[in-house]
Amino acid sequence: LKAAGWIVADRSQVIEEYFVSGVSDFTIQEPPSPYGAREFSDYVLLGKNGKPLAVVEAKKTSKDAEIGREQAKQYCLNIQIEQGGKLPFCFYTNGHEIYFWNLGEAPPQKVHGFPTRQDLERLVYIRKHKKPLTDELINTAIAGRDYQIQAIRSVMEGITKNRRQFLLVMATGTGK
Repeated sequence: LKAAGWIVADRSQVIEEYFVSGVSDFTIQEPPSPYGAREFSDYVLLGKNGKPLAVVEAKKTSKDAEIGREQAKQYCLNIQIEQGGKLPFCFYTNGHEIYFWNLGEAPPQKVHGFPTRQDLERLVYIRKHKKPLTDELINTAIAGRDYQIQAIRSVMEGITKNRRQFLLVMATGTGK
């Protein structure tokens, strides 16, 4: 976090052990907490407006980072319900591996470091203002035949619905 410009000691940027109420029916498969039913996200990264931009679930370096995946997801969902705002971005790490998860948009992906506050705020802006790919116009001067237009529309719909297997078939021309 420090390398990305986050000042962990500055509570206007980062809150350590952010209290998250268990507002959903989902239960996290974790050992019992000494705090009882109370749950704490390891870190919550805040935007300039003071609202949560991201949750960071940190595990011990001796553990697999993936152990924190569902826990981080649940913290993000609970914070969204509590705050009544946008879904925060999700990170889980063991100090060696860092995963970024843009919930509802894309699957988790391994990253080499944390983004800056400005990077996360830009991602929020993109998430808010993006247009569906299926609304884009097809340039018929490039691909104007009916079968080309249909193929392009099918690919755009596949991308919109995250149908990667479908796209592979379209790209290779085989269903095998």
